[in-house]
Amino acid sequence: MRNFNTRFRLRDTDRQIRLVYTWFLLLMFVGFVFTFVWAHSMTDLTPKGIALHYRGSPENFGEPMSFGQLAETTHFHLFTMPVVFMIMVHVLYLTMGSPLVKMLTTWVAFVGVTLDLVSPWLITYVSPLFVLTLLTGDVLMTISFLIMFAIPMYEMWVLNHPFMMRGDADTNKFS
Repeated sequence: MRNFNTRFRLRDTDRQIRLVYTWFLLLMFVGFVFTFVWAHSMTDLTPKGIALHYRGSPENFGEPMSFGQLAETTHFHLFTMPVVFMIMVHVLYLTMGSPLVKMLTTWVAFVGVTLDLVSPWLITYVSPLFVLTLLTGDVLMTISFLIMFAIPMYEMWVLNHPFMMRGDADTNKFS
């Protein structure tokens, strides 16, 4: 299977290109961490806290999440999450990682995104037991995100770079 441009590999790029990809990955990492900090502040990241967030709670006079609130959140996430993960997958495919790791990571990421998108609806309108579906989606997204972050960073900054190893001064002028 041929994916993207097989001639362009992160490990072979000059320092400036690697810095661009590195900043992107670092900003995505910060965004991912911030998402978990926010989710913890809203739900304590516990099954009970997540269920109460979506279904409401008589103890604290919390109302269940309305159809409009769910629709607005889902609308936003339907456009952003797939794009973020598509870009992350693209960066992973620019590495020398094995095709199996790339394929599995891609599927795990998008299954996680799908579970994360449908779970609030299921929690709110079907059963609080679907909290487990949401948490499963979050775990899958986290695992895939860490793989899509770590492999490119490792290749760009830890592995020996053939492009950078050449003795030709003209080749190394931007490194």
